[in-house]
Amino acid sequence: MLAEGFGLSGIVSILFTGIVMKRYTFPNLSEDSQRFTASLFHLLSSLAETFVFIYMGFDIAMERQSWSHIGFIFFSIIFILVARAANVFSCAFLVNLVRPPHRKISRQYQQALWYSGLRGAMAFALALQSVHDLPEGHGQTILSATISIIVLTVLLIGGSTSTMLEALHVVGDGNNGHPRPLER
Repeated sequence: MLAEGFGLSGIVSILFTGIVMKRYTFPNLSEDSQRFTASLFHLLSSLAETFVFIYMGFDIAMERQSWSHIGFIFFSIIFILVARAANVFSCAFLVNLVRPPHRKISRQYQQALWYSGLRGAMAFALALQSVHDLPEGHGQTILSATISIIVLTVLLIGGSTSTMLEALHVVGDGNNGHPRPLER
């Protein structure tokens, strides 16, 4: 309520409240309560994610999409992949500057973060709002591009993430929490 009163984002304040509560409140719960709480929030997050994807599926099937700007959609996908790479690798570089050598983020983990990190629920919500906020046709093009990106990242990238993580030696047989060096 304090954030809303100052005109700040209520969602961000709820996010930071959750972070603080996880850090300081969770350890004070009994073991049974910790297990129950973890299971409950896992269930709630799965239900919320399922609802979002059902809603997206209905929107894809029911709404009229604007496929007249295929070039825009194609370059949106390319630019998002490049922007994600710039974000992940530059942030990991900065974090690695201050971490001790045994805690640095390895190149394999950075590649795994880049490859598997795209999601679409928030982008979908913003794109839906753009249909109403932008001039005629522009919002529909943004919505179509966003849906294309979400479908690509969920089906292609999401479906191949486990294979990619095994290829990068981030998960799989013989992984003890530290990636093995890649074969060259």
